[in-house]
Amino acid sequence: MCTIVVTYNEAQPEVLRAMAEAVHHRGPDSLEICCHGNHGVAACRLTIFGDSKAPMIYHDPHSGRIVLLNGEIYNYFELWKELNNLGIVANTDLEAELISCLYGVHGPQFAKLLKGMFAIAILDKADLVLIRDRFGIKPLYFTRHGRRILVSSEIKGLLAHPSINPILNQSSFQETRVFGYVSSPEQTFFENIYQVQPGQVLVFNEAGREQTSTFGEIPKAHFVNGQPEPDYEEAVSVTRQTILKAVERMFGHGEMDKGVFLSGGIDSSTIALAAGRHSGRKLQTFTLADSNETPDLLAARQVAEALKTDHHEYIVTSDDYWRWLPDYVAHYEGLMAGGVFHIQGGLAFHILSQYISKHVKVAFSGEGADELFGGYYWMYTHPLGFSDRIRKNLAAVKDNAALTSVVDSLFPQPEDEAVYQKNLFDFLLKGGLSNYHLQSVDRSAGAFGMEIRPLYLEDDLSQWAMSLPIEYKVPNKQTTKGILRDAFRQDFQKLGLETVLTRQKMGMPSALANLDKAVNEKVERAVNAEDLAGHPYGAILGSKMNLLLFDLFEHIFFKGWDHHSDLPPQDSYLARVWPTYST
Repeated sequence: MCTIVVTYNEAQPEVLRAMAEAVHHRGPDSLEICCHGNHGVAACRLTIFGDSKAPMIYHDPHSGRIVLLNGEIYNYFELWKELNNLGIVANTDLEAELISCLYGVHGPQFAKLLKGMFAIAILDKADLVLIRDRFGIKPLYFTRHGRRILVSSEIKGLLAHPSINPILNQSSFQETRVFGYVSSPEQTFFENIYQVQPGQVLVFNEAGREQTSTFGEIPKAHFVNGQPEPDYEEAVSVTRQTILKAVERMFGHGEMDKGVFLSGGIDSSTIALAAGRHSGRKLQTFTLADSNETPDLLAARQVAEALKTDHHEYIVTSDDYWRWLPDYVAHYEGLMAGGVFHIQGGLAFHILSQYISKHVKVAFSGEGADELFGGYYWMYTHPLGFSDRIRKNLAAVKDNAALTSVVDSLFPQPEDEAVYQKNLFDFLLKGGLSNYHLQSVDRSAGAFGMEIRPLYLEDDLSQWAMSLPIEYKVPNKQTTKGILRDAFRQDFQKLGLETVLTRQKMGMPSALANLDKAVNEKVERAVNAEDLAGHPYGAILGSKMNLLLFDLFEHIFFKGWDHHSDLPPQDSYLARVWPTYST
């Protein structure tokens, strides 16, 4: 299953169906709805693991509880062995049955036993239990409407309910101006629509009361402080073995063909290297670029040739860019406005996901490696300069005391490079990871009915990486991901791939670097300075490109433009640059 929909304290089949249809792309194989007393549930299936003909909505025959799961439980067999020791025997091969049995034994805190990526909804008697994995790989949204609680895997599912109208969340909009994404863990771009936070358990009862607890706390980043433990050489060896085990666990989950997003950098090349050795079949790798001379394309091709993968390349044109931009904004359900990250990275990933979905249902990506192993060159090696950029962004937002407090806490005075570096490790591993990278990746996979697994966020691997001191990751101002590079240094050297070890991170935005320049030049010509200056949010948006994106977002979510079937509205800024309209 890849879609969760719940209407708590409401049971209307036609409403459930409308909500589920709005997110049916996540699970295109089938759709199922069910009313259970005063409540309703729906699910859409993307068949990955377990019996494809079994009901998606799991009804526990003993307790009567209902379980919905979006995600994968990688320690499925180990947990069943523990339950078997308690005399509990599986009747199906469904992960939802495992969850129901664990809940029956341990209550809501069973979540801390799970290794995987998951969003879970459980109807247990009069309680609704919502759970999300510790990094927020899988999404789960909810809103209150009177006594009703509405739940969906995407915001589009909630907006399909006839009682819910979209309202722009001004605070989140301002956060996006500063950081490039919504940094608050619970907020979304829409007023009164919330996320279940990563590592959170929410329990609601019919009276409307709510209980909140957490599991899987993310530890704080730290320096050696004179006590390196383990020593560096031992840490390199353990890092290598832990990555190999993560690959074995995650590639072994499900019998289908699997692919790898390959950029030619250290993250994706390491996944491809380890997966090729584990898998008994030829690995498929995929790369996107806007030119045959793009550095990442050439690097990925070199890695694919050395590893002998079944390699696919996709060249993006300007028509592809404008065609897929509305689709990406519609699925991302928010905006990117500079700050930390760049929209071109998300859009490139979206376009490549569409291409990959024609070949495999499951693909692996490197999300989390930069946060866990220190991969952001400028942010981690020159945090003082990065703090100046964020404070400049903050200056565009007036009188937001809460956001000012966040920035002051992240970059306190007096300036201290080590303090800023440590704070950035902690900060980016939360909102930056879940609310930009993972949100973007999940939506782009779901848009095309596929699943993306971020290997570096595998539980044992991520826990190990977080235990390592910062100096092992960023040893100097020239080196990022030091320990990750050293863990597979000999492997890449034997393959003649020393460039994998020495290249600085370029990232997905570089795949559209040539188009980015042409796109921005076109937008600069098409959108007038008066348009930006006269817009109610012009000062916050800050650029013509951000104005076009906001206008696009507004037409999709607030004005009802169907981007699937219609040309851009004539009054939109997008129409001024659309190939059909413009010259």
